[in-house]
Amino acid sequence: MGKIACPACRNVPLDAITDSQTGLEVDTCPNCLGVWFDAAELKEFYTSEELKKRLTPIGGGSVHHTYEISSKARGCPRCRKAMERPHVGGIALDVCRHCRGVWFDHGELRKITEIHKTRGLKGDEIVTEQVREGMRGKGSGGGGTIEVLSWFLNSFLGSKIR
Repeated sequence: MGKIACPACRNVPLDAITDSQTGLEVDTCPNCLGVWFDAAELKEFYTSEELKKRLTPIGGGSVHHTYEISSKARGCPRCRKAMERPHVGGIALDVCRHCRGVWFDHGELRKITEIHKTRGLKGDEIVTEQVREGMRGKGSGGGGTIEVLSWFLNSFLGSKIR
């Protein structure tokens, strides 16, 4: 599959970074430092010490945005559908209801992690469930593929797989 573009910067291709232990691959923007998680990858992220250190550094600095704020919904980098902006822990995140991917602007992933640790998360279930399960150590070790396959079969073939 070809490179996908940053939903914030639009024409900047995302770079894939891979955890050497788990093989989990997430996409990051070299320009705005945002992070894209495909379906169920957020849950797997919390099992990767290597990626956690890289993407949620302690004292990770202030959140900065290098993109233009717009009232228009951002497009999903994976399926190109308009993403929604539900609030999770008081932060508006970009979530694709179609492919279940989640975009975090720079600093938002660290903030969401800290909020969950200190007071628990409330908000969009696509994000909160993955953070809860991942932080409890219930990453499925490859279950992201199963979730994506299940979503595909449910969406396009009308099958119900659980």
